[in-house]
Formats: sequence, structure tokens, C-alpha cells
Amino acid sequence: MNRPQAIRPRRFAARGFTLVELLVVIAIIGVLVALLLPAIQAAREAARRSNCANNLKQFGIALHNYHDTLKTFPSGGCNKTAHPGDIYSSPHAMLLPYFEEAGLKGLYDSRKDWQHQRPDVAAKAVPVYVCPSIGGENPYWDKALENIFIITGVGNMYREFGTTNYAFCKGVTDVWCSGPGGTPPGPPTVPVSERGMFDFNWAVNARKVTDGLSNTIAIGEAAHGPRWLCAADVGPMTPGGYKIGSAQVWNTATMPATYDNRRIDIAGSPTPGVNSQGDPMLCWQAWIASEPSFTQLVTAGSYYIGSVMGCTLEGMNKAPVTSAFADVGNLTGSAACFKSAPSAPGTKGMTTSGGTHRTPNFRSDHPGGCHFLFADGSVHFLTETIDMLPYQQLSTMQGGEIVTIPE
Repeated sequence: MNRPQAIRPRRFAARGFTLVELLVVIAIIGVLVALLLPAIQAAREAARRSNCANNLKQFGIALHNYHDTLKTFPSGGCNKTAHPGDIYSSPHAMLLPYFEEAGLKGLYDSRKDWQHQRPDVAAKAVPVYVCPSIGGENPYWDKALENIFIITGVGNMYREFGTTNYAFCKGVTDVWCSGPGGTPPGPPTVPVSERGMFDFNWAVNARKVTDGLSNTIAIGEAAHGPRWLCAADVGPMTPGGYKIGSAQVWNTATMPATYDNRRIDIAGSPTPGVNSQGDPMLCWQAWIASEPSFTQLVTAGSYYIGSVMGCTLEGMNKAPVTSAFADVGNLTGSAACFKSAPSAPGTKGMTTSGGTHRTPNFRSDHPGGCHFLFADGSVHFLTETIDMLPYQQLSTMQGGEIVTIPE
């Protein structure tokens, strides 16, 4: 009798990937990563851009709550004399209670200027004041400013500052002028047709925004970080032409006139793009301070900085960024307070220029443009290719123009 034979399992020979197959798989994975990574980055930037716009909407709510309470919008800064180094409050400090930062506001001593507030107050990073797309540090340690405080004996123990990436709009003028004794810098010191909603001791109510709240820029983005160096440009315009240093601003030989926004460093000291401590000269701004750089700081410490206020005299996203500079020898009087360069052909007072003050341009780390909060609380993304005429007209509050926000 035959016994059934045990069924032996079939053995298969082990087989691995060949080198060619492995290289093909790696190549496919690399292609997929290359395809997906930009999409992921774009999605992240879209989320950051949305959060940035939401921050500006919060500013809009805060501005109108402030207006409802005090019957005026905040000023761009409060000072008791005509000197730009004597600033007691910034608009960001004034708005703290309207951002649910009443505790921080309680620590801010309104009897003292910003240089003598508590160091922990100055270093506080307020989330709504910062765009999430920004590459700059927050709080930011400015070694050059710390050194200036030590040399001048201010004694505030400042080392770091909470920053802001949102600047209040001065209009199409870049002057840092005051009326006599620090009074509001109204006409004829600065033509009203060039003015924005914010300036030193310049607090306006909604009725004074005669161009319409929906057609007037209140706040724009002011990025800081490695991309945004300050231009050490404090020289006067070249006589006989609309030039600053070697940079052409408006070329009126063409019809229509063309704009070149290459305002660049001239005779920067110690080195263009580098501060007195050898660090990159970033155009950053502390939320606690409205103070621009001014003559003594530039002369003694070659110190340049951004500002919590910006203007539209130059195109957005221009780099290097024009530094905020106040010429203390030209702070009052209509003859001393001309904007540094002509505004766009078609604006009022286009050729009224030649001044020695500077105010930074608006800029952002979003591709292609910047977010702007308008006085009615709406937020619009304006492209950096916007025509300069409507861009500047949207920044003034009493220009008397009919202008539509480009979408």
C-alpha cells in the first residue's frame, strides 16, 4: 500500500530591488516632493497671508472703538516739543486697551516718554502687531540702539524691543514737521492735500477724512528682517532734477512721466547696510516708539531705523527701504517742510519737493504686494505694480480726488 507523500512547500528564491529599480523609485519620490513642496509652501503662505489680513481687521476694529470712545482716531505720536526725540506715546501704545492688552497698557507709564518705560514693557511681543510671514526676530535686539542708550546715559536697561509690522499712513508726504512748540503740523507747514490720517500730534476724526473712509488708507504693512535693509540716504535732492543721490525718481522727460523707485544708499556711514556695531542695518520698528532717527543720531551714531508710520511717496516693496529721518534743522515752517521728492504727476503739489526728511515705504514678505487697512475697516491687498497715481491718492485724506481701489 502506497503512502501519500508529504507535500513540500514550494520555495521561492528571495529577490530584492535591482539598483536600477531603486534609482527609479528614488527619482519618482524626488519628483513627487518637488511637485508637492511648492503647493505646501503656497498653502502655508496663504494661511499666513489670511492671518495677516485678519490682524489688520483687528486694527480696524480697534481704531473705530478708539474713535467711538474718544471721538477721534489716535495720533501718530505725541510729543511736547518740536523735537522728534521727545515722543511720549505711539499709536500702537494708545490702542493697547482695544486689543485686550489692558494689562500691558496698565504697565505703560503715560507720564514718561517711550525711552523711560519698563524694559519688560518695551520687549513685549504683541501677537496682533506682527505679520506671521515676517522673517525678522521678535523681540529684536538692536545692539546699535543699546549702545546709543549707554553712551547718552538714558539708563533704561533696554536690550530687546517688541516689533510691529504695521505702519500708520502719513499720506504722500515724508516730512517729520511740527507746528511751533510741538503743535500739530497742519497747513501751511504741510499741505493738507498731501496729508494722511496720522502724524505727530495729528489726531483726526472721521468727518475730516473728506475723501471717504472707504477710499483712504489708514495702515499698511511694514516688514522687517534680512530682506529689508535701511538706506542710509539723508542727502538733499540734486538741484535741477528729481533725483536723490544717483537715483532718478520721476523722469519728466517722458510722456507720461515714469517712476523709478531705486532710492539707494549714498555715502552711507559707516558702510551702507551695516550699523555702527557691524550688524545689518535693518529697517525695523518697535511698537512702543514713534520716534524716527534724527540728525544727532545719524551724526553721532550713524543710526538709521524704520518707523511705525509710512508713506506712499515711493513704491511699495522697494529695497533697500528708505529710513525714517527727521532733520532737526527743518522742523517748522512751510519753507522747510517740503517732501523730499515729487509725487506722481496728477497729484496736487507734484513738484513741491526738495526737503531733507525721509519716511519709509510700505513693504511686505507676501509675494507681489502688501495688505492695507482702509479707514472704514476694510482690508485690501494692493499689488506692487499699482500705478503710483491712485496709490498716492488713496493715501491722502483730503486730496479731493475720485479714485477707485484697484482689485
